[in-house]
Amino acid sequence: MKKLFSLILVICSLLGGNAYAGKQDMISALKGIPGVADASWAQDISLWVVMTDPNAGHNFDQMGSMICDGGVSNFAVRKGYTITFWNPYTKKPITKFRCY
Repeated sequence: MKKLFSLILVICSLLGGNAYAGKQDMISALKGIPGVADASWAQDISLWVVMTDPNAGHNFDQMGSMICDGGVSNFAVRKGYTITFWNPYTKKPITKFRCY
């Protein structure tokens, strides 16, 4: 029984670490997208994306969809969070995209 319990603890810790690693890898990839200055997880349910030029005519619905679907397929990040695009000059949100 102790071996089974130990095995379950090890599996849970490995899976939990992988979820965090996927989110960090996703942040690194987001920072490489043209027009994105910075990105971070504000909470587990909120991804913040700071734009370099918020007036450049970005299609935020398309960008949000790309981030959402790419997070699932490339980084195993589950849907169920909100992406907030931020203007670095006004320090205010530009828009939000729901990844569900």
